[in-house]
Amino acid sequence: MANVNGYSKILLDLIYLRQTDYAAFMERLYEALTGEFKDVINDASPVEEKSQAIWTMIKHFEENEEFEKCAELKKLADKLDPSLNTK
Repeated sequence: MANVNGYSKILLDLIYLRQTDYAAFMERLYEALTGEFKDVINDASPVEEKSQAIWTMIKHFEENEEFEKCAELKKLADKLDPSLNTK
């Protein structure tokens, strides 16, 4: 997994963006989850919460017709627990 300082910076960026620019927040979160922090998907946080967050992202990118991103996020959702991903 990426270093702690990098993780802290991403979290601060995400907190700021979520409050100021939701579309940029989703983009940055997508970049992190499919890039440098893709291992976070396997952390100890509850699977249902992670799945719900990913499906929120999928809906966002669907609305913006960014279907390639939806497909990548669906792969992450399927890794978590395929039985939760029947939305």
